[in-house]
Amino acid sequence: MVRLSLSPALMATTLLTVVASVAPPVLAMSPAPLVSPTAAVAPENRLEAAATALRERRWQAALELYTPLVNSTNLAERAQARYGLALTYSQLGEDESAYRTLEGTLRDASPLGAAVGHLRAQLALNLAERHLAEKGFTTPNPWLRHYERLADQPDRARYERLVAAYDVYQGTAASSTLRVAVLLPLSGPLAEAGNAVLQGLHVGLTHFEGRRGTRVELEAHDTARTDAASLAQRLAVADVDAVVGPLLAADVQAVAPALTAAGIPVLALSNDRSVMGNGVHALNYLPSAQARLAARTAVRLGHRKLAVLAPTTDYGTEALEAFSDEAQREGARVTGTAFYDPKATDVGASIRQLTGAEGSPLPFDGVFVPAPAAAMPLLKAQLNYYGVTSATLLLGTGLWQTNALLAPNSSMRGALLAAPPKVAAFEQHFKATYGREAPMLAVLGYDTARLLADVAAEQQRTQRPLGELLLRPEGFYGSSGYLSFRANGQTERGLDVVRIGSQFEVMKPALTLAPVPLPAEVMPNAQRPSRW
Repeated sequence: MVRLSLSPALMATTLLTVVASVAPPVLAMSPAPLVSPTAAVAPENRLEAAATALRERRWQAALELYTPLVNSTNLAERAQARYGLALTYSQLGEDESAYRTLEGTLRDASPLGAAVGHLRAQLALNLAERHLAEKGFTTPNPWLRHYERLADQPDRARYERLVAAYDVYQGTAASSTLRVAVLLPLSGPLAEAGNAVLQGLHVGLTHFEGRRGTRVELEAHDTARTDAASLAQRLAVADVDAVVGPLLAADVQAVAPALTAAGIPVLALSNDRSVMGNGVHALNYLPSAQARLAARTAVRLGHRKLAVLAPTTDYGTEALEAFSDEAQREGARVTGTAFYDPKATDVGASIRQLTGAEGSPLPFDGVFVPAPAAAMPLLKAQLNYYGVTSATLLLGTGLWQTNALLAPNSSMRGALLAAPPKVAAFEQHFKATYGREAPMLAVLGYDTARLLADVAAEQQRTQRPLGELLLRPEGFYGSSGYLSFRANGQTERGLDVVRIGSQFEVMKPALTLAPVPLPAEVMPNAQRPSRW
């Protein structure tokens, strides 16, 4: 057993756009809007069209429809437009633009006034969270002062947590310790992956040095040398607060019963959602989340006829189902889905299922292929042979994020993928510490260290169960995309949209903080709009 004792704190690496008049970032490839809002919508229907776009999560269309209405001479229309535009900005991660959109509005007794008051407070807390993560404890948090001045102050527990984060105990001995068992393969064929996560944890806890009277103690166990089930039995009675790992789904299944029965939350590294739930949470990026973002990206770029070619693996099945479901929800038509044998060298029969009769026009203008990077040269060559050329948008997942696809003669140029973000500051710190490039999984350890530091301090303050603290609705700020756990074990994480060129070009960066939840009613009744 290897024992590491390091202290936590908070930091951040992202930059927030602050000018409300500037539209939030959209895909740099000039996506075609799903509708032509200003030209095709009759003036009397513009507000309802904007609200429909917002409900359907068509953010660009909502922006284009709401923006000209915020200065409308019709006071009721103006009020609704400001509220809708603020909601849209928040969904795009532009919380300060959203907050400024509501400036000059007064909270009245109408349903719309109440909704505005609630939204403004939520935005202030989001901005306070971001300020803490980016600026640390060294500067006052102006957004907490904003919140304190508001008439509506929902989610006081979150506010109190943020205020308490500034109670710094420098030079004080730790008054509590969060004991975390790390179950990873540290030897054998998966040792590189396991050690990458452990080293990321090490870097993260060094980076987030403790200043709040708490400590995180890691106990690393090699799952390649120890039976997972028997190890879990020992940990269940060893006063462990949480478990990070295991990496493999089979090991997660083996450890979960004993650990969760003892009330010990498991933060698993597997990307198999079938083993999540009942106290087991996914730290990794799930294929379903990447597939859904790929589908939304295709639709927002104007591709409305889509197909899927997936390997006959659990990963491929989950990705295919999620992509098809999201594409149809977004209003696209899935013209065909096909599986292929990942061991085969000829997948022509599967591709012909998608392309239809030889010589006929392709029934799709985008195809999603959730396959490993190593398989893509063969698959792309056979897609080209059957008429799927560069004119068809090629979409994938983070499996493609390997340098082999960046070769000068690569046929993958122009393809898009939804992928876990890379974090330059972390990668530099990792290289300075270990003298080598950071492996892909290392950043998961880094952001997990941030999370552990956060909940260690929060548990000390509130004495609430760790499993309950992990489920906080706002989730956790993450350098590699926000992280939000759900009671059913599903996890939401921020993802980049990336284009393959001479480098991996980030077209739309991941949100580092979850947006304000979209309310059920985006057009609350305005009884007295005269104060807007």
